[in-house]
Amino acid sequence: MASIPRTGSAAPPTVAFIWSDGDAAAWRERMTQTLGEFDMRVYPDIGNAEDIDFAMVWMPPCGELKRYPNLKGIFSIGAGVSHILRDPELPRHVPIVRLTDDTLSLDMSCHAIHWVLHFHRGYDRYLEQQRAGIWHRPPYPPNATRRIGILGMGAIGEYTARCLRDLQFDVAGWSRTQKALNGVQSFFGDDQLEAFLNRTDILVCVLPPTPATTGLIDAKALAMLPAGAYLVNMGRGEVLHDDALLAALDSGHIAAAALDVFVEEPLPSASRYWQHPRVRVTPHAAGPTSIEYGSRRIAENMLLLRQGVMPDAVMDAAQGY
Repeated sequence: MASIPRTGSAAPPTVAFIWSDGDAAAWRERMTQTLGEFDMRVYPDIGNAEDIDFAMVWMPPCGELKRYPNLKGIFSIGAGVSHILRDPELPRHVPIVRLTDDTLSLDMSCHAIHWVLHFHRGYDRYLEQQRAGIWHRPPYPPNATRRIGILGMGAIGEYTARCLRDLQFDVAGWSRTQKALNGVQSFFGDDQLEAFLNRTDILVCVLPPTPATTGLIDAKALAMLPAGAYLVNMGRGEVLHDDALLAALDSGHIAAAALDVFVEEPLPSASRYWQHPRVRVTPHAAGPTSIEYGSRRIAENMLLLRQGVMPDAVMDAAQGY
């Protein structure tokens, strides 16, 4: 961990809570167990903006964070930071701290496992058979013959890859740089993306949105997947080109998709995804933030910043996540 300047004050911190759907009282109660007594102010009743030391946010209004001249840390109430970076007036000198925890990785991997098994075993057919009153047990291939590809091998991607490997699937991962994970083949860099997609029957996307990943899953990339491949997107909607996916679904090249994240959330009622027979929509539910673990981790990272220590989960500006 790198050192940063100390806050210079032993007084309890003042925290701005900017999340319209969050239970601020519950977060404060649990954070006090780690952080001790502190002053939490709930947006928009922030009071004197100069008092704010830290901001806990989800989709903060653009231009809001620049109002706090003494801000020492911005804490995402979630694993992603794109909801913060969308602000063109964001104070770029303030550390942005992601929410990372093994519980979140477990939740996300469970979502991936569910859909991998769903597609691998063809569970959609059983629902159709039930409606038609048909008793039939179609065969499915051994796990070891189903090639799973994890697109994005950060903490969540690696955790998911290990879980699927332990279920005896044939697992590979793609990332910017080479990874060494026992039993998981590593593909890395732009030059190896095509080879990775060519060998992938079920693609699980865990990529964050960055300039390099936005629109990465486009028509060209989808065409690189084998005919009849499946897609699970639990990274970010910006990574996927929606029109390209819909075209690939309509043609049958992509057999089905399970989508948890979208460019616009909530997903607009006019979106074709809602009614498409080969699409399964979940409302950004793969890894919902838990107050239990989130409050502890955010409070621990606030303590580190107050001690002059940069948390490991600080966003890397060069990488964009």
